[in-house]
Order: sequence, then structure tokens, then C-alpha cells
Amino acid sequence: MTESSLKQLYEHITRGDEVRQSLISVRQMIRDEGLRRKFMVLLGGDFSVLTGLLKDPDPKIRRNAALILGQTENEDVLAPVMEAWRAEKTLFVREDYLKAVGHLDYRPYLPQLRARLAEIEAGEGQADDRNQNSPEHSLWDNDKHLAGEASQIRRMIERAGEKKCHTYARTDPAPELLLVCNRCQVAATAEQIRQGSVRILRGGVFVRDGSLEELMQVRTWSEMLFPIPGARPVPAQEREAAECLHGMKVYGYLKYLHGGEEGPYRYRVELKGKRSLMERKGSFIRGLASRLDMLEKGRIQNDDTDYEAELRLIERSDGTLAPMLKLFTLKDRRFAYRKASTAQSMAPVNAALVLRLALPYLKEGAQVLDPFCGTGTLLIERAMILPAGTCYGTDTFGEAIEKARLNTGPIGHINYINRNFFDFTHAYAFDELITELPPEGSRIGEDAGSLTGGVSFEERFLRKAAELLGQEAVVVVVTRSPKALEEAAREARQEGQDYRLLQKYLLNERLGTAELIFRYRRG
Repeated sequence: MTESSLKQLYEHITRGDEVRQSLISVRQMIRDEGLRRKFMVLLGGDFSVLTGLLKDPDPKIRRNAALILGQTENEDVLAPVMEAWRAEKTLFVREDYLKAVGHLDYRPYLPQLRARLAEIEAGEGQADDRNQNSPEHSLWDNDKHLAGEASQIRRMIERAGEKKCHTYARTDPAPELLLVCNRCQVAATAEQIRQGSVRILRGGVFVRDGSLEELMQVRTWSEMLFPIPGARPVPAQEREAAECLHGMKVYGYLKYLHGGEEGPYRYRVELKGKRSLMERKGSFIRGLASRLDMLEKGRIQNDDTDYEAELRLIERSDGTLAPMLKLFTLKDRRFAYRKASTAQSMAPVNAALVLRLALPYLKEGAQVLDPFCGTGTLLIERAMILPAGTCYGTDTFGEAIEKARLNTGPIGHINYINRNFFDFTHAYAFDELITELPPEGSRIGEDAGSLTGGVSFEERFLRKAAELLGQEAVVVVVTRSPKALEEAAREARQEGQDYRLLQKYLLNERLGTAELIFRYRRG
């Protein structure tokens, strides 16, 4: 849509034609900064048409007019919008008035905002008596609208002062916690934990009385979740779930974990479950959070953009939800080197697991090659788990090579070359080759190989690797085609290249991803 379209829409609004739809279209258009500037020129500093609509009988017209006034970010609109907010009786509109002025200097209105918040928290929110029996103003909807208004007021009050940031405090012994890790290789994480009691679960390790310092050195878990003490499964209905969570004293546990620091604690809600539950995820989360905020009276506040904790609800086999907390106040610096990545980059925790499983076969000071290195994650994790000699990584994707250099930084001893592995040569042989084979469809050199007697990519890979490996070496490969790689190893042995499979670990059952560890000996 163009500037002329914007002008035409504003003329419709001025004449009173199709006002609601025209307001919606204008709102969408002026999200573009250039069109917003043109709209301001069109208004010429005269907001009277829009401020007049704040008294329109249609609450959705009032709402959209207020939001457009807010998008102008002009201080002259503050007073009329706040006056409309004070007079507004329709609950679902009130929060949007406040959103509209959220970036303006609303500090003179803080006393009124605080008074309104106290009114809502005391259960004295006003409803529109004329529409009390309509579906839009059921008691449950009223609760949600009041909670939304209260949350917006709290955010505004917080922004007007200094935002409180909490610090995690409970270290040794650590509270009970669940380390989420690779479902196929849970034991690889459990065996690294020496302090406290450890129980292996499906997809995780439960730790009681552990050492947080030790756990933060374990590189093979992906998430740390804190079960709420005494928590019981909660129903998968938002209102009932909120009331159960309130009864579990979520705020009290957050306060305990942070050394007694008072709230408010900012949180988001995350839901994990089956498709039928996930189809209503958005409405479930909104309903639960609004009700929980009302019950907690601001001690915890839902904020899905600037949060300190995540309330994780995981669907159980019986349809109820298991509640846990994930804390962002507890800083995880295990993979701080990861400054850049690509869509194809291996997750650092997965790379750490690959190296942990391969550790018995690695040697200190080894010369290491990753022929499909991407952003360098496997080579960096190799350097982390055991001191290595000089390492090399090759990749045809130049952007990935640049990001690998950025990630590696001061770690040192890793050289990256933007080159096809099948064209790579080196002056000395390598002791270890560690890599993830590219998936089918993105394999450089596969087509060329198919023209030479139907040789598979895996066969070409092992033949080329043999040119670069020493008399005896270790080859660690992550692949989604483990059978093809095993068959290629058998073919290589017939040609005098001795690849002996030492270990095979399943990493992802759904994708069929596996880690294969070979001992190579030159024939």
C-alpha cells in the first residue's frame, strides 16, 4: 500500500466511512517507519479526529484510535488517551490505552496508575454493566482483561523506576533439579556427576543434593529445570492450572532460590505436550498467566519479552501437566564461545556429547581434522575435552568459516580453510578425524563421485580420509546414514584401508542419527 492509500484511508475516517476497518488498515501501514512519517505530515499536528474517536460508541474503534495515537509517539496525545483510559468502562479496551502511551512520558500519571492497580488487586475492577451478560464480558473474560491491565500498569511503573533484577543464590548443596539431556545417551551425563544422589530418567538426570559448581561444568545437558517442591500435576485447563500453581507457592520458591529477594519476578510460560494441547497453546498460556498474575497480586509478573524465569508445563501421559522452573538468573557460560552460527550448525551440547562418548579413544596432543567443520563447534569441543595439537577444519561455506574463526577466538591451535575436503592436501598426517557428514542434498562432490562407477559419498569420504590419516588413527563420524558408512568401511577394508568399527552410539532415534567410532590402520 502507498502514501495515496494512506491518505484515502484517513479521508474515510474523517468522513465516518468504514471507520473501524480503515483504522485497522492505518495501524498496519504505519508500522513502516517511512509511512508513519508521511502519516504525521498528513495529520499536520492535528490529532482531533483521532482523539474524537476515543468517545465513539464502538469500543473497537476507541481501541484502534488509541493505538494509532500511540504509534505517533507524540507527547500531545498522552493527556487525551489517559483521560479516555480513566473514563473507559469496557474492560478489554483499557489495557490498549496503556499500551498506546507506554513509550511516552506518563510519569505524571503514576499516582493514578498505582491507585488503579491497587483497585484491581483488591478485586474492585469495574465492568461494563451494559454488557455484563455478553460472552465478551463473562467473569472469566473479565478476569483476563483485568489481569492484562494490571500487568501493563506494573510494567509501566517498573519502567518509570529501576527494574529489579534478581540474583540466583542456592549453590551447594543445590536444590533438587532435572538435567535435560540426550534421550539416547542419558548415562553419558549421569556418569559425570560425583556429588549428590543421581537418578536416571527418560530424557534426563534427576539430581538431589548435588554441587551446582560441578553441574555447571558438565557440558552434555541442554537444560536445567527446577521442580517446585511439593508440586503435584496440574490440570490442563488454564484457570484451574493457575489456581493450583498459586497454591504451590511459586513465588515463595523463586524467593528462596534467590536468597530471599522480594519480587516482582518476571516470568514467561512454556507448554510442552501433544498436538491436541499445543493447538490451543496460545490461548492456554494467556489465560493461565493472566489468572496467575491476578492471584499473585504482582509478586510474579508475566512478561514474555524480558523474563527472569520460565514456568515450564510438560504434559504427562494422563493429560495433566508437570510444572517446573527454568531460571535465566542462573547464568550458563559453558558455551560462551558460541558467538555465531548458521542454520546447519551443530548445537554445542550435541558436539560435547559426541566428544564425551569418543573420549576413551582420543589422545592428548593429537593432530585433528574436521573436513566439514561448519562453524567449528566439534573442533572447539575437542580442544575443550582434552588438549590437542594443531587442528584443521575445512568447509566450502565461506560464511561458516568466518564464523568458526570468530567462535574459536583465543582458543587457538585451530586453523580454518575455505576449501572442498576432497581437494584438501596437507604436509603431515592427522591422528584424529572428527566430523558430522553433511546430509544428503548438500554434499559437495557427491555428483562427481556418482559418475565414477557409482561410488557412494561415504566411500569417497573414507578413501579421501585415508590419504590424510597417519599409520594409525581414530575416526569419529556423526551421520544420519550409519548403515551406508558401515558398508563403505567394509568396502575400504577390501581395498587395504583398514577401518574397524569400535563403537556405535545412537544419538537421535527419530532421525536415525548415530555416532560411529573407527580405528584406522594403513594397509
